[in-house]
Amino acid sequence: MNTRKAKVKKTKAAAVAKPSAPQSSSSTITPLDSEVPLPNAFLEEAKKEPRRQLITDHIQTINVLRDEKRLTFRAIADWLTARGIEADHSSVYRAYLAAIPQEQRDPREDWSDVDEPL
Repeated sequence: MNTRKAKVKKTKAAAVAKPSAPQSSSSTITPLDSEVPLPNAFLEEAKKEPRRQLITDHIQTINVLRDEKRLTFRAIADWLTARGIEADHSSVYRAYLAAIPQEQRDPREDWSDVDEPL
């Protein structure tokens, strides 16, 4: 056991004694300063970002798949995801409920938590 402790001490001492890489004294910019772009750069990048496809843009497709093809909300989400539309079963369900016209909603149910379509 004493030899094991001695080996550990030697490796720790060797690690401490290692000379560090020479650092440039002329550099005054810290890594954080060089990585954060100016606010205008963010604005320009945001303007170039393509418009995100919303699930509500595809409500007619959801209605056909649900009402005519009898797919589950999870199957509809998988169908949309396979075609490049970011979706999960919850978002499909919420979009489906939100698209139901006010006059077709059951007045005995609470619709207060359903988002209105845009």
